[in-house]
Amino acid sequence: MPGVIDIYNTKTESETLEFRIPRFQAMMGEAIPREFIVDMLQRLGCEVNAKEEDMLKVVPPTFRPDLEREIDLYEEVLRLYGMDRIPSTLPGGPGRVGIKTEAQRIMDKINNTLRACGLNETMTYSFADPHELEQLRMPTEGMGIPVELLNPLNAEQSVMRQSIIPGLMRSVAYNQSRGVHNIQLYETGVVFFGAEGKKSPKERNRLAAVMAGAMNDPAWNKESLNFDFFDGKGVIESLMRELALAKPRFKALSAEEAPHLQPGRAAQVLDGGTVLGWVGEIHPLACDTYEVQAPLVAFELDLDALIKCARSARDYVDVPVFPAVTMDVAFVVDEEVTHEQLLRCITSAGGKLLDTVQLFDVYRDEARLGVGKKSMAYALEYRAADRTLTTEEVDKQHARLIKKVCGATGAEVRA
Repeated sequence: MPGVIDIYNTKTESETLEFRIPRFQAMMGEAIPREFIVDMLQRLGCEVNAKEEDMLKVVPPTFRPDLEREIDLYEEVLRLYGMDRIPSTLPGGPGRVGIKTEAQRIMDKINNTLRACGLNETMTYSFADPHELEQLRMPTEGMGIPVELLNPLNAEQSVMRQSIIPGLMRSVAYNQSRGVHNIQLYETGVVFFGAEGKKSPKERNRLAAVMAGAMNDPAWNKESLNFDFFDGKGVIESLMRELALAKPRFKALSAEEAPHLQPGRAAQVLDGGTVLGWVGEIHPLACDTYEVQAPLVAFELDLDALIKCARSARDYVDVPVFPAVTMDVAFVVDEEVTHEQLLRCITSAGGKLLDTVQLFDVYRDEARLGVGKKSMAYALEYRAADRTLTTEEVDKQHARLIKKVCGATGAEVRA
């Protein structure tokens, strides 16, 4: 018997599909002629009812079970028409250039400043060891509880980090073990603080940095100097200047307040009354735990608070026209009295005529000054914006300043 015989217990019937010509042309981005569409569908073996102008009724052949939807018909017609004949065009839209937010502009300033100070940006894992802050000797007051992972990779990465410093210290140890000793790294990232009874942890953005080894390579005409507390403090001061903080200051931290830092080489970073973070040299015991060579300078700042305190407007002072009068004075104070306390008293007592204050000497001698005493010498510049000061004016203001400072701090003027 000539022909093809199909022995199948179920008769195959194709569904009628709609082919909307305007929609097809809009999707293709090309006005493909209606006659071409009808011709191609018929060549594919489809039955085409072309009674309506913008709508075709199409019945696919039974040997094309893949033609189930309208979009399948679109693909077949496009394939036969040729995709290379569809012109390439850019999507239309308003010609507006996007701009950065204020927070993004501040982050650019922060990144540029840190890079200018010689630091390299890095990224460490957000997973942490639940005992890492204890190993670092860092106080956990105000950090809540660690956020545990449901399916941790291992025990050393079973919680979300509460500080960026441990991860950076591991990076320093890794590099030092491979002969790289001069390291300056910083990272911006999120830390996580959990709370009892709450499913979602509290997240805060942090900026942290570590500085290890020497700031310069040795040369025949200069020594190689290791990083110390003042290098870390200097980086933060650069940030403060760039962000135009209103009232930046540092406050010394005791060993009880910051057991993870070297006593006498640790400070809290503030802007007015807002605590921004801390800076200092990591305690040698913590360095030994992480197998890091001391000294290691580090700081960690609350990035959200830092961005909030940043100002776009800057304070400018006119170039001095009239000369200044410099007066030196040395105060003998108790060992517990800090430079910050004295500076506040001097600035407050100096009035409008006091232009600058510079600490230039700290002297200790139990035989001459007494036990638990130190001498702090300052250079004070007096200047008026509208006239040249007379000797009588300066002497009167200087005597008033000394009296107020001695009364407030219990200091004595060293002869």
